[in-house]
Amino acid sequence: VGKRQMCIRDRVGTGDSPSTIPFYESCGFCRHHLVKNFFTDHYDRPIYECGAKLVDMVYLQREL
Repeated sequence: VGKRQMCIRDRVGTGDSPSTIPFYESCGFCRHHLVKNFFTDHYDRPIYECGAKLVDMVYLQREL
């Protein structure tokens, strides 16, 4: 019987912004999945970051 290995991950969700995605990628995170229209479906007003309208939620993940 093989040994059971534990895999620990960090996962973050953020808007698809030109300032946040590169920051997380520089910290070792990789894109994991996307939730389409997250910000437009869950907020009654548009959210802008660095001039970009946030629409989709981007989840990034890194192994520890």
